Amino acid sequence: MIQVFFHTLNGRAVPKQLSDTFTLEDFIKAVSEVLGTSREETLKWRLAVHSKPLVLDRPEVFNKYRDQITNECNIFLLLRLQGGSNLQDTLYTIAVQQLDDELDKVKTSTADCSYCFDSDADCIKVCCAWMCKDDFKSWLLTKDFKASCTICPNAVVLGDIFKSREYLSTLKALDEEIELLRNMDCQRCLDCGILMFNETMFSQQTCKCNREFCFFCSRAWNAATMTNKQNSCGKDCVYETKLAFELVTFHYRPDMKIPDQRTCPRCFNLGLYDEKCKYHTCSLCKFTFCFLCLEEESECVKKYTSTYDHACVSSPVVQTYDMFPRLASS
Repeated sequence: MIQVFFHTLNGRAVPKQLSDTFTLEDFIKAVSEVLGTSREETLKWRLAVHSKPLVLDRPEVFNKYRDQITNECNIFLLLRLQGGSNLQDTLYTIAVQQLDDELDKVKTSTADCSYCFDSDADCIKVCCAWMCKDDFKSWLLTKDFKASCTICPNAVVLGDIFKSREYLSTLKALDEEIELLRNMDCQRCLDCGILMFNETMFSQQTCKCNREFCFFCSRAWNAATMTNKQNSCGKDCVYETKLAFELVTFHYRPDMKIPDQRTCPRCFNLGLYDEKCKYHTCSLCKFTFCFLCLEEESECVKKYTSTYDHACVSSPVVQTYDMFPRLASS
C-alpha cells in the first residue's frame, strides 16, 4: 500500500491509501471520495503530481504519468473550467502562520549572527552560516521558503532545520506548488488567490471571482488595448516580453550587433546585456550562456570554436513560446 496526499480547494491535505497495483478506476474512486462527487463529476477535474498532468478521462495520459504517484506524494486538484481551473492559495499562508511555532522547536546555539552581526545571539545553523531567529525568519520569508546558503552556493535543506514532519510536509507541498506555477498554463488570480489552469492558452480569462484579466500578465482586461489571442494579450505581456529583443552595438566590436536582453534557457529568467562580452550568467540559476546562440558557454566554444568577442552565428537564435514549460505538454 502507498499513501498519497490530495490537496483540495480549501487547502486541506487529505491522505488516501492506494494499492501498489492500483488502476485508473481505483484512483478515480479515491478522488471521488476526497471530493464527495460522483464519478461523472470527478472526471471534470484535472490533477497534477510533480508538475505532471493526471487526466482522468484520458487513460493514455494518466498511464503515462502513473509512476509519478508514489508513497507520500502530493497531488493537486484543479477544476477544469472554460476559463481555467482553481486551487486556493493557502499553502504559503499556512507555512507563514505556523513558522513562529516551528522556530520554537528548532535547535539553537549561542553564536555570532552572520546576517546582523549580533554577538552571542541565539542562532540557528543554516548550512554554513549562523543566523539569529529573527533574521532567519525574515530571510526565509524574503526567499519564499526556497533559498541558497549565504556563504556557499548550495541550497538550504529545510529538513535539516525544522523537525516537525507535518510542517515539512507543508513546505514540500508548497515547493511543488511553486514548481507548478512555473508552467506557462498555470496562473494565480491576484484578487482571490486561486490558481488557474488554462486549457486554451487564450489570454482573456475570467476567474470564478468574476475578475476578467490577461492570464499571462495578470493585468485587468482592457478591451481597448488588449487582444484575446494565444500566449499574449499583445500589450507588453510577460512571455511576449521575454521573447523580444532589440539589437544593440556589441561592446568589443562596433561592427557587430547583439540582443539587448535574453531569457535564460534553463530557468526562463529575463536578463539584460551588460555591455561586456556575449556570455552572461543568469542571476537566478547561475547558468552561463551565449546571448547569440543561447548555448552554454562551454558548448558554444566547442560547437562554434568561438570566443567571448566573436559571433558564433550569423544572427541571434530566436526563442519561441514553445520553450516555456507547460502542464498540458508535460
